[in-house]
Amino acid sequence: MTAPYLKPLPQVSEENRPFWEGLSEREFRGPRCRSCGQFGWVPYPACRNCFSTDIEWVPLSGRGVIYSYSVVHRGPAAFAGDTPYVVVMVELAEQPQPMIVLGQLDDCPLDQVRIGLPVSVTFHDIPGEDVTLYRFAPSTPVGSNGGD
Repeated sequence: MTAPYLKPLPQVSEENRPFWEGLSEREFRGPRCRSCGQFGWVPYPACRNCFSTDIEWVPLSGRGVIYSYSVVHRGPAAFAGDTPYVVVMVELAEQPQPMIVLGQLDDCPLDQVRIGLPVSVTFHDIPGEDVTLYRFAPSTPVGSNGGD
């Protein structure tokens, strides 16, 4: 029997449902304007670039680089036992304008975390819940010669 999951779960709405469904299918999705091609991260009823309401959810690469990060040493409530952990802002590879996504970084020693580190999305099914969450991990093993 699995222990109950005590951390917050996402609030799925009609606006963000394509994102959460994508994660369960191992696909990282984002909204893109059909009129101008601009990506937006947070679901919004219109394109913030051209104001078109013709928005579609498309698969994203899930690849990017760390734009900024913070090491959390005193986590709130259910996250207190996970400290220290790293919260990252990742600039995704998708363009024409940068798209910054917030997430947690896994599988990277604290002394190896740096701005510009290439990362990729990873998928995490929550036991006992019908939800998949995402995190980021280094794209190449830290310390390897794969561009690090």
